[in-house]
Amino acid sequence: MNDMIQFSMARKALKKLHPSWLLFIDEVMDLLQPFWLGIQSREEVHFIHLIGYGKRQKAREILTDLLELLDWQSESIILWENWDNNAPSSKAQVQAFQESYLVFPKVVLTDFFHDFFLESNLCREGQRVQKFLRERKKLDISQLEISPSDARGSLIISFLDCFGDCDFVRTRLMFQFLWSQQESHLDRIRKSYVPVELQGLMEQDYLRKEELVFFSKDEPIHILLAIELQRVTQALEEMGSKMLGTQVKLTLNAMDYFLAYIFYKRLSNVQLQRAAIDFFLPVFRQHPRTTQKVPIQPNFIQLDFRGGWKFTAITHQSIIQ
Repeated sequence: MNDMIQFSMARKALKKLHPSWLLFIDEVMDLLQPFWLGIQSREEVHFIHLIGYGKRQKAREILTDLLELLDWQSESIILWENWDNNAPSSKAQVQAFQESYLVFPKVVLTDFFHDFFLESNLCREGQRVQKFLRERKKLDISQLEISPSDARGSLIISFLDCFGDCDFVRTRLMFQFLWSQQESHLDRIRKSYVPVELQGLMEQDYLRKEELVFFSKDEPIHILLAIELQRVTQALEEMGSKMLGTQVKLTLNAMDYFLAYIFYKRLSNVQLQRAAIDFFLPVFRQHPRTTQKVPIQPNFIQLDFRGGWKFTAITHQSIIQ
């Protein structure tokens, strides 16, 4: 069978198995194509790093299906976190891997790199892993006197667990990102979002932007909520401006507090808008009692939350609280 026909069939089959993950599948398959055709460089190891907005076990499920569809099972190895207390640690598994493979298999599927990143300044093994990520030639973290494992030409697909298992954290971090970017298009969000903790690793050349793939469903509910909160913020600012007779701006802290209030209520968009009005209307009504009379009309009034509500009248000349 023609290589590209087989590759295309594998892509279609994977989409049928996981119909809610089509964008991710297309992105990861596009990165795999040069490797599938054998036209990748043989001078260094290749990476695909998944930014783990979706859950760890779902990533393993999809990637395992991918290896089977491409008929790569016999040429691959999976190094994945085992939550059994009696199971070997991630360090022990990677060390055993080096001792077993003088040359890397075609594909390594792992979720270990994120732990090594976090511990890189604390352990010798983590520092050696970062050397491997920079030089992209050979892995040498074994405590035994053996040759390093030659990784050149192989592919490592790595899941980076940047969010843990907390859905609130997922939503909050995405909302903070969208607050600064003012982006509402899902495709552009997927391509532009890089967690803060990974940005420093990119600057040190441990990661490359073109190797990062955002791992999530096509329409992740937590990102959709973060996008909707942007619209709610704008509507609240318009409402507050009409009530106070001056332009009102809400801070991230104010909306973050509201997010914590409504997150577990599982509201529809209409319910979210109603809840926002009910939540902020009493706050806006406090304004005459919580600010001093000022002789200068402010350019806008800022509403913040820091342990309590705080209005700040801001002019070009000064800030009046």
